Amino acid sequence: MEQHFRRQQLYDLVWSEPLTQLAPQFGMSDVALAKICKRNGIPIPGRGHWAKLKAGKTSPQFPLPPRGLGSKETIHIGASNWSEREDDERALMMEDVLPPPDFAEPSPDLIARITAFVGRVPQSRNLKLPHRAVAKLLAEDAERHERWRQSPYPLTFDQPLYVSPYEQRRLKLIDAVFKAMARVGMAPMIPREKNPEEFTVRIGDSTVRFMLGKPGEQRSSWAFASETHRSASEPMRLKVDWGTEKPEGLVFEWTDRPDTSLESMLQEIVVNLIAAGEMRIRAVERHWYEHRAKHKAALIEADQERREDAVRRERERQRRLENARIEKLHREAMSLRLADDIRRYVAAVNERNAASSNPVSPTQMDDWSRWALAQAERIDPVLTGAFLLPLPEDEMEEKDESESTVHTPPSDSVEIPPAWHPNRWYTR
Repeated sequence: MEQHFRRQQLYDLVWSEPLTQLAPQFGMSDVALAKICKRNGIPIPGRGHWAKLKAGKTSPQFPLPPRGLGSKETIHIGASNWSEREDDERALMMEDVLPPPDFAEPSPDLIARITAFVGRVPQSRNLKLPHRAVAKLLAEDAERHERWRQSPYPLTFDQPLYVSPYEQRRLKLIDAVFKAMARVGMAPMIPREKNPEEFTVRIGDSTVRFMLGKPGEQRSSWAFASETHRSASEPMRLKVDWGTEKPEGLVFEWTDRPDTSLESMLQEIVVNLIAAGEMRIRAVERHWYEHRAKHKAALIEADQERREDAVRRERERQRRLENARIEKLHREAMSLRLADDIRRYVAAVNERNAASSNPVSPTQMDDWSRWALAQAERIDPVLTGAFLLPLPEDEMEEKDESESTVHTPPSDSVEIPPAWHPNRWYTR
């Protein structure tokens, strides 16, 4: 099951007991837990720390450093399988969902802190010692150029892409941004396309993408070649791919102007790229907590609806049961009345037959009387004990399609006769 901790909570936890005892509680090894702590900037006890404390000696406890730029405040440990979804939902319903972390630092203070952290961002005057991402692009371009130069039948697919002054300037700008990012611990991503327009920088646990090229121009990764003599004076634009709900106080687009070039904005570009990564992880944290709060409310509402539905269904079952008992009582009363009427009828027939001038023979009369009285006994609910028998299953409850329980009465039970309606006037 996945568990969630704020950085301070996990820090307090790893300093409360050895990792060898703590890690199995998360279903992992102490090495894996140590890697999680290291990745999130949480110091762990050094070797021999717990032995020193056990021996009564002192051992230093390293303080928790501030959260890194673009790094998560909430740490997720473990993972939940689909089979554990119900357990996770029950745990969430019982959990007191905390509010999102308080990112109290406003945008101006964040920009000032990052500016001091980044410092000066120099231009790339040449590409002799480029960043490895730019070096990869140049190496691939050199291989294409060599194949194109030596082939007796040169293919446009092998023509170089980065020989024009425009493309050289574009790579220098990328190189300057990537080097500045790498110097402060960020991780520029190597483009996979042959002719990339979009570049990626990983800032802590966040990812920021930006595009650099001529405003309005769409570059194609399958492009065969570029204009060899394209001028470096053509205006360029660097634009951060953010989407909607842009945070206030950040700049997401820079364009060459007659009085200012992108090279003079490199520090501002790098600072705002890092700030964008920080603001993105803040938004992710807020959305995650808001989602958990909404999901918990939805689960509680659904559970309440299930409980109310169960109460309603039980109330309806009791109503059907009572109606069935009343209907059974009516049938038994009619059966008893019918049994008594048959007995009176048999007595009246015998009496009138005896007074008749042409009576039926005693043998026939006895046979008929026994048969008629047997029918009265058969339907008499008192003699058969039918009034004490439970209601049949099909009368007590509505059958559930998902259930296949079959009610089998005892072999010696007496069948309850159906309601007898020879004439309506008789049953009223």
